[in-house]
Amino acid sequence: MTANRSTLREDVVRIDEKMKTIFNRHSSLEKRVNAMEEKINQISPAVKFGERVFWIILLVAITFMGSYY
Repeated sequence: MTANRSTLREDVVRIDEKMKTIFNRHSSLEKRVNAMEEKINQISPAVKFGERVFWIILLVAITFMGSYY
């Protein structure tokens, strides 16, 4: 009976350690994701501006080519 209890306790301790490891990994990943989101938010306005400039130039080029031919 005591052998079963000690085995059960060891199993519970192992499960507890695995859960702590999983939560620590999750916390680490969450910090990395938050850092990446912050970087994306900083880059986003420049990308939006660049995309608008690209489309304006493309439309002007297409319009010019259409009126030329």
